[in-house]
Order: sequence, then C-alpha cells, then structure tokens
Amino acid sequence: MKIAIQTMDKEHVGENFGRARFFAIYDTVEKITTLLSNEEHFDAAHGVGIQSVALLSRAGIHRVITYQVGPKAKETLERTGIEIFTLPQDLKPVSIKEAIRIFLEGNQE
Repeated sequence: MKIAIQTMDKEHVGENFGRARFFAIYDTVEKITTLLSNEEHFDAAHGVGIQSVALLSRAGIHRVITYQVGPKAKETLERTGIEIFTLPQDLKPVSIKEAIRIFLEGNQE
C-alpha cells in the first residue's frame, strides 16, 4: 500500500492538503519513504485540492494522512478510492515519521 502525507518542509505534516509543496509517499511493503513534488499545483489560483488528488491517483496512492481536506478534494479522493486518515488537530506539528507510526499502529494490515 502507498500512503501520501502532505508536507511543506519534507519533515512535518503540512497544514493544507492541496497547497502542499510535496507529498511524502510511504510504501508499506518496501518500508521506504520518497518525495513527490506538488509544486506544479502549489500556487494555482483554484482547484489545487482536486489537482493534488489527480497527482496522487496517478502515483498509485491508496491512502492519505492529513489534518484536514477541503470538501472538493475530499469528494474527489472518495471518488478515486483513496481513503483518508485524519490526524487529530492537537498533534500539530507532527513529523512525517511519527504520522506514519500513528497510522500503522491504528491500522494493522
């Protein structure tokens, strides 16, 4: 399974799903994390969430770990079959590594 986590600094979970500069992609089989640039969509005037979902769908993502997703992006994620794992707001800021650990502990495969 491939999991995407939005990030601005490549180390911590970002605040805004669509306006993330990068997505950290964690592969639960290979147990490795890579980065996927979202800078092409980062500063678009509108539709950034939907464009980000399209990018993740093309990358074969199964789930996203996030604090929140806007309504249009959420609808698009659901329509593409990408599941959403929401982190509690009181965990801000959390590292990507810690977010993955939290997700894996709560979702034993």
